[in-house]
Amino acid sequence: MKRIIVACGSGIATSTILCNKIDEILDDENIDHELIQCSITEVDGYEDLGDVIVSSTQLSKQYSIPTVMGIGFITGVGEEEATQKLISILKD
Repeated sequence: MKRIIVACGSGIATSTILCNKIDEILDDENIDHELIQCSITEVDGYEDLGDVIVSSTQLSKQYSIPTVMGIGFITGVGEEEATQKLISILKD
């Protein structure tokens, strides 16, 4: 099972939208997954549990796992690129 850390400023509104979209994408790709929803400030505490971080804002540091800028899942601009990057990471 793949674990995706989904983060936004507060861990409530935007990350919920991201979770719904990511869940749909990964279900379509038949990727067994779990979503961990949190705020940007909580990412450090979940880093060791995840396979990838999807965030709605720029992250302020480098992490030991790959990251995907998820704003395209909300705006539609760059959504295909973000989708392909996420799938590529999770299928490795």
